[in-house]
Amino acid sequence: MKMDLSKNKTYLEVFRLLRAALFPADGEQPQHLEDWNAVFREMQAQSVAALPYAWLKEQREREPEVYSAWLTRCLQSQARWVKVMSGQSQLLALLEENGIECVILKGAAAAMAYPNPSLRQMGDVDFLVRRSDRDRAAAILEENGYSLEHEKDEKSHHYGYTKGGISFELHWRIGVVHDSNEKLLSLFEEGIARREIRETGAFSFPVLPVELNGLALVFHINQHLRSGLGLRQIIDWMMYVDQLSDAAGVWTEKLRPLLRETGMEKLALCVSVMCQRFLGLPKTLDGCETVDPAVCGELMSYIMEKGNFGRKSGKTGKISSVYLDMSNPFRVIKRLQKGGMTRWKAAKKHRILRPFAWAYQAGSIRRELKRNHISAKEMSNQHAQGVRQRELMKALGLDVERSIGARTS
Repeated sequence: MKMDLSKNKTYLEVFRLLRAALFPADGEQPQHLEDWNAVFREMQAQSVAALPYAWLKEQREREPEVYSAWLTRCLQSQARWVKVMSGQSQLLALLEENGIECVILKGAAAAMAYPNPSLRQMGDVDFLVRRSDRDRAAAILEENGYSLEHEKDEKSHHYGYTKGGISFELHWRIGVVHDSNEKLLSLFEEGIARREIRETGAFSFPVLPVELNGLALVFHINQHLRSGLGLRQIIDWMMYVDQLSDAAGVWTEKLRPLLRETGMEKLALCVSVMCQRFLGLPKTLDGCETVDPAVCGELMSYIMEKGNFGRKSGKTGKISSVYLDMSNPFRVIKRLQKGGMTRWKAAKKHRILRPFAWAYQAGSIRRELKRNHISAKEMSNQHAQGVRQRELMKALGLDVERSIGARTS
C-alpha cells in the first residue's frame, strides 16, 4: 500500500532540511526538529546526512548526543571528499601520462553542481574510457598498485579496483547501455573527445559535455530503480537541473531529444516535478506540465522506503526486485545464471559446470531465505512490493522487460 507522505513527520522534516540546505535563498531555515534521532537515521539511510551542515552548526544546544554524532558525520563526509578527490586526481594524472582520455561519471561530476560539493557523500570513483582503451587502461592500473576487486568479466560494463581505501570503477560503457547499442556507445565516446574540464576547490577533472552528463545522471537513476533508489541520486539530478542546464538550448535542443530517443524523457520529467514538489527545486523544465502528480508521489514513496542502494529494505527488500522478472522466465534464468557465475568458484574454474550456475544460485537463494528466517508471509509481501514496483516503472514510461534502460532507433 502506498504511504501517505504528508502524514510522515520524519520525512517532512527531512524534506524541509534539504530544501533549506540546497536552496538557502528560497527555503526557510528549520527552527527545531521533533525527533532528531529519526531524522538523522533517515538522512543517513539516504546518504544525505551531511548536506545540512551549515544549519547543524547553529544547533549546539539541541539534543547534544545526536548533534555530536551528526556533526561528526558531516566532518567525516568532508574528510572523505578530500581523500576521494585526491585519489581521483592521482588516477587522472596516471591516465594522462599514458595518453588515455577519460571522463568522471557521477561522483565529482554530480557534486560540482551542489552549493558545497564537499558535503555530497562520495563513494567510488567512476570513470569512462573508450572501449579501445579498456585493456590498456586496466593494465596501467594493475601495474601501478590498483588491486582488482573481482575476476574480470568482459560482458560487464566495468572493472572494479581498490587503492588506498578508495574504490575505482573503470567503465567502457554506461551501465544501462547494452553492448550492442552502437549508437549510444559511440555517442558517449564522442563525449570523451568533447570533454570539459571542471574545477571544485583545488581539484580539476574532466566531465562529459553538459547534455551527456545529464543523460548519464538519468541513466543512473533508472539503473537503481530495481535495487533501490535513494535521495542522493535524485538530488544529483535536481542540482544538475538547477545549476548546469541553464546553458542556451541544453534542455530543449540537446538533452530532451536524447531522453526522448532513449525512453527516459518521462522519467526525467517526473523526477524534476517530484523535486519541485518535495525538495524545493525552483526550476521548471518544458514538458513538466504533462507529469501525473500521483506518479511523483508514488516514486517518492518508493525512494523513502528503499533508501540509498536499498539499504533500508535489507535482505528481504532485494526479493521484490526479483519479482520484476517473473513474467519472463528466460530473464529469471539469465539473472540466476549471472549470479551463479559470480558466486560459484567451481564454475569459474571448471567450464563443464558453468551451464548449471543458475541452479547453484537458485539453491543459494533458498538457503539464504531459510537462514534469515524469511517467512511465506514476508515473501508474499515482497511479491506485492515487486508488483507495485513494476507498475511504477511502467508509469514512468520504462520498459520493464529490458535491463538496458535505453533504446535507440
